[in-house]
Amino acid sequence: MISKIKRLILLVIIITLTIPNIAYAEHPILTVPIGPRVEDLQNKEDILNNFERIRLIRENLTVIDIREDSTNEELQSTDSQIQTYIQQIREVQSMLQQHKVTYADSIPDLFFSELIISIANSYVISLTEQQVLIRELQNNIDEAKKLVYSGYEVRIYYYITVGDDTMSYVLTYFTVA
Repeated sequence: MISKIKRLILLVIIITLTIPNIAYAEHPILTVPIGPRVEDLQNKEDILNNFERIRLIRENLTVIDIREDSTNEELQSTDSQIQTYIQQIREVQSMLQQHKVTYADSIPDLFFSELIISIANSYVISLTEQQVLIRELQNNIDEAKKLVYSGYEVRIYYYITVGDDTMSYVLTYFTVA
């Protein structure tokens, strides 16, 4: 009986050592990008520059500091900072709207412009919601002072996440040719 167990263990060890281990993660061999391919953009540099400007504005949005114990001056300073971000995004949106008018006969230009505008709209909505929160804090509204537990934060993070997700989708899956 003991010799049968020894043989079984020896057999399992031999099988384990001789069978190749194929259950591991491996980088895909595919070099072809997955997802939509945007081709024949009429003014590719312009539209990609606008997309990059939105990305740079978004990178700066992480410095916004709104606290329940912020003074009125701090809230006003933050509000003017937010307004500056909104104006920068609006400028990009305006350029993209002009791009859509100029290249109205180009479906790829219209599509990609609309996609970037939707990202910009998400950021503007999030920033505007932060301005609403600032106004509520300035008016000493109790709901606004809860910050994390208020409905304001949910909407702020929802819209900024929508913009981030769409931007990430474009960066990850889109190929602009």
